[in-house]
Amino acid sequence: MQQLAEMDLPLMPAETPEFAANPSPFVEEARERHPWLAKSNVGGYIVHGYIAARDIIGDDINTHPFYPGIAAYYDAEGTGWGDFMSNMMNATVGEKHRQLRVSCQSAFSPKNINTYRSLMREVLGELLDEWLPKRRFDFAYFASFFPISVFCGLLGVSREIVPKIRDALETQGESVSLDKSRRDDLLAAFEVLWAFVDGAVKEREKAGGGTNGLIDTMLAARDAGTINDTELRQNLIMFAAGGYDTSKNMLALIVYNLLDKPDVWARCAWDIGYCRKVVNEGLRHSGISTVYRVATRDFEYDGVLIPKDTMLIMMVSMAGRDPSYFADPLTFDPDRKNASQHVTFGRGEHYCIGMHLARAQIEEGLHLLTQRIALPKLTGEPAWRSYLGIWGLETLPVEVEPALAPH
Repeated sequence: MQQLAEMDLPLMPAETPEFAANPSPFVEEARERHPWLAKSNVGGYIVHGYIAARDIIGDDINTHPFYPGIAAYYDAEGTGWGDFMSNMMNATVGEKHRQLRVSCQSAFSPKNINTYRSLMREVLGELLDEWLPKRRFDFAYFASFFPISVFCGLLGVSREIVPKIRDALETQGESVSLDKSRRDDLLAAFEVLWAFVDGAVKEREKAGGGTNGLIDTMLAARDAGTINDTELRQNLIMFAAGGYDTSKNMLALIVYNLLDKPDVWARCAWDIGYCRKVVNEGLRHSGISTVYRVATRDFEYDGVLIPKDTMLIMMVSMAGRDPSYFADPLTFDPDRKNASQHVTFGRGEHYCIGMHLARAQIEEGLHLLTQRIALPKLTGEPAWRSYLGIWGLETLPVEVEPALAPH
């Protein structure tokens, strides 16, 4: 058995802008020295192989989420944001996690989420009416307004607050980039998000229940003693941040990957079933999440002894590009047979509770975009978000034209 600290592992510069813009060459070079493991400059070890990432993400005995460690990393314990990072649903384990999950899971069932598809189409249609006349704009910025506006609809609150909470959600997405210079910004953004969800809950309480909406479901759980007021609000912030990052970034990345694929773009306009295949391949090819886990005890994996308290950085998108599991992994192929086996939504007890919402938003978004506009043209060099946060395009400058005929 190999001792982790004694292994001659490659160093992967995942925190650099060069890595964020094009990570595959770095990972391919690292794979020549070790098939699934590398060192990190920010501490801990990077897991980039598909099988290893799949197994360790789903190992709820030997590893736990690292979110409480992130609060400590930023020296933010005792702050509102630090308490949120340490106690939100995705940070908890065991019975506490199950309790928090039960309080809201019915609101995220496929059946319930499907009732919001018309809202998704309505929201994006209004955004396209506003933005298409510009002809040139940053698609990543445009896409950011889509999931927030839908989330406001899910909560039953006005969309007027969208511009304000958008910036706060962008900042929260940087929390897992491990950039200590962002500490004060993270704390300030949390206060904005807390005020938003607190106002939404109080507004809903005054209006009374009677729906299957997210807040009503969680209010019923609170009244039953399953969760308390703080946990209710922390979970709403978590859902807002997770839904925002996933839907906005994945939609922009999928559009980016289709810029040289006019046939795929055209088919998405009339075939919603094909859109689902495109979305699956997008999640496999360019999954946005970096999942942080910490070893709860010494354990052995694939002949390597991983000591207790080791931070493991799970590179979900690079796991989706592992050539030992996905043939020709850098090619974006919607007809790929095993694309759905990606681990973008996690595994084990922490699999993404909002995955049906994210899928629905991206599917409906792609379907309507391809109906309303011709294939966009890139007008400048895209900028990339930090890889060790919520990866994706920071900017995607495009020129668009309306589709020639309705589909």
